[in-house]
Amino acid sequence: MTDTTAAETRKLDIGRVMGGTFSVIGRNFVTFAVLGLILAGLPTGLMYVLQTSAMTEQLAAMETGDLGATGAYFGNVGLSVVVLMITTAILQGALIHAVVQDFSGARASIGEALATGLRAFLPLIAVSILYTLAIMLGFVLLIVPGIMIAIALCVCAPAVVADRSGVFGAFTRSRALTRGNRWRIFALFVVLFVLLMVVGAVVAVVAGALAFANPTALQDPSALATNPLMIALNVVQQTLSAILSAALISVLYVELRQAKEGLGAKDLADIFN
Repeated sequence: MTDTTAAETRKLDIGRVMGGTFSVIGRNFVTFAVLGLILAGLPTGLMYVLQTSAMTEQLAAMETGDLGATGAYFGNVGLSVVVLMITTAILQGALIHAVVQDFSGARASIGEALATGLRAFLPLIAVSILYTLAIMLGFVLLIVPGIMIAIALCVCAPAVVADRSGVFGAFTRSRALTRGNRWRIFALFVVLFVLLMVVGAVVAVVAGALAFANPTALQDPSALATNPLMIALNVVQQTLSAILSAALISVLYVELRQAKEGLGAKDLADIFN
């Protein structure tokens, strides 16, 4: 058996993907932290404050019989969705660039990564919308098809950025890369889900401690929600979750290409050249 054949038949190693994810974050911590904070943590924190304020105003208006605030509230929600969709897409593109560069032995600067994210955010938004619709269709049929679709198409975002395969080509590319490893990818996503739940649980415990330390907050949840420490916790949680998720998907893409195609450091270095 040749080396190429061996590379093509190598199965995905979950431990290798998880280890690679934490290693690449550690080696590029400043880049990842700054991008995650600017493009995930702060926008989400700002939207969190705006939504809490809008909800409080709407509830107060409903108590007085004024339903005019409802339109403004849903307009606020719509704007938040659009803004977060854009910033999330830019972050995805930026971190995909940073991960691929790291695996090639280079280090991407914040500016280089951000430039890639800005160039790729429109196709990434299109891919994100189609990916979500495909999963929703799968769940309409049954739960299992929805999960299988999510797994089969999970690396379509890196395919758009690194392969430049186009929006629809990215789905074909993702299906090809994930074929033969989908149960392992499912297990990997279970691990990711548990990690994100742990992060959320830590934030929830701190939030609970804040609430009980200030009994009046229990009577006014909006005051607790807009507490500066609560906002900071929300920003940290969203930053960590976004970094971890985007980095893992990017590392998964690289590992799948290495397993399927025997991709080396030189090949990775050529992706953005």
